Amino acid sequence: MQVQLPKEQEQALYKHVSDVLSKAIDNVENKANLNTPWIKGKKQACKWLNVSPQSLNKLMTRGLPVHYLDDMGICFFNKREVTKYLLEQ
Repeated sequence: MQVQLPKEQEQALYKHVSDVLSKAIDNVENKANLNTPWIKGKKQACKWLNVSPQSLNKLMTRGLPVHYLDDMGICFFNKREVTKYLLEQ
C-alpha cells in the first residue's frame, strides 16, 4: 500500500520531522556537553580524549593546559587549548 500526499502536505510533514530530529540532536548534544568549549574534571577529559587517567596525568605534567578552581577542588580543560597543545607535540 502506498500513500501519496499532496505536495504541500508532503513538505509540511518533511519540515515537521526535520524539526523534531533537529531538536532531538540539540538535546543530546546539550546533555553530553558537546556544545561547550569546556570539559569539567579529569574523568570527562579522559573520556573526551579517550585516554587513561595515567596518560592524562602524564600529559598534564608535560604541559597540557588545565584550569583549576582551587577553592572548589575542580579542574577544567578548554577543548581548543587541549587540541592546540596536542597538535603542537
